[in-house]
Amino acid sequence: MTFNKKISISIIIPCYNEADNIAICHKQIDKQLSPTGKDYECIFVDDGSTDNTLTEIKKLCTLAPNVKYVSFSRNFGHQKALRAGLDMAQGEAVITMDADLQHPASLLPEMLSRWNEGYEVVNTRRTEATETNLFKRSTSALFYRLLNFLTDMEIHPGTADFRLTDRKVTNLLCKCRENDLFLRGMVSWCGFRQTTIQYQAANRHAGKTKYSLRRMIELALDGITSFTIRPLRLAILLSVIFILLSMAETGYVCYVAFFTDQSVSGWASLAILISVLGAMTLLMLGIIGEYVGRTFIQGKQRPLYVVRETNILS
Repeated sequence: MTFNKKISISIIIPCYNEADNIAICHKQIDKQLSPTGKDYECIFVDDGSTDNTLTEIKKLCTLAPNVKYVSFSRNFGHQKALRAGLDMAQGEAVITMDADLQHPASLLPEMLSRWNEGYEVVNTRRTEATETNLFKRSTSALFYRLLNFLTDMEIHPGTADFRLTDRKVTNLLCKCRENDLFLRGMVSWCGFRQTTIQYQAANRHAGKTKYSLRRMIELALDGITSFTIRPLRLAILLSVIFILLSMAETGYVCYVAFFTDQSVSGWASLAILISVLGAMTLLMLGIIGEYVGRTFIQGKQRPLYVVRETNILS
């Protein structure tokens, strides 16, 4: 495949305990990009791995001069590893992808071709790998429906952090200093001319997935709270609804007390009322507390990540 203009490509690959995948990941990328004759760099971001991931990356650096690395002082998370790569990347086209080979390198030429056509963001949308269980597929679809309902964005189920961004988009993302990162939402928020490529997700080459249920819930909370205050407004709406229900309950109690002879101590209705209102109060306080807590963390203005070592010259 040929391209119409001279381009420089940055490939950002976050890694956490991916020692067995590093060499083959780079090999597949090089197989796709070398025939284009374009200069490119591979930036491996070691997210505080506890295995030999960093050793394997350094070994690769001695064999391939276009391989660079950033190593964190501890595990900061996938989104912040991606962000570090964006901060370090020099390419006019910046591609983010995972090291587990579920993001196929064979898609790179088509992504670059779409960028060459004038698209400033090339997203990808996966069809699930055969190893993906029903629970993960259903919860993922539910999350995107909820996110799209609560925000003014539209992010399709299966959208992955496997994408290409033009330099102007990358620069804009780097200016956003949010602590709770949700890059899929940030890219959608940026706008620009976007397109999407569908692909069949492959099975993981080696190792285990790092997205546990806890991490997926945390990512979902980041996505929702970073882009909307609608849960707070829904909390207000719910409070109004339950105020009306409480007024109706009060009217019913007064009717029974003054116009019938069926008046009893009322412990059942009172217990139900207190339980419902108490639960709703705790729910609303929890939603408000989530936003207050994130504001507190953001206000500290700590760095998003801490680099222990890198071979990238500033």
